[in-house]
Amino acid sequence: MLGNNDTTVQVDLRKRSSIKDELAYNNIDIQSCMVVLVVVTAFLLSVISVAAAQAPII
Repeated sequence: MLGNNDTTVQVDLRKRSSIKDELAYNNIDIQSCMVVLVVVTAFLLSVISVAAAQAPII
């Protein structure tokens, strides 16, 4: 059917007991996750600082 005749099931039976094992298995780079986290945090802090600023008195 549709050119895919591979019916074998491939399962990884290695024990993954920690978050480091999950990240290594899924090939997730920790450094890129930290960069995204810092950028999102900086954006949220800038939005909060603008929202909390007092309006100038005219």
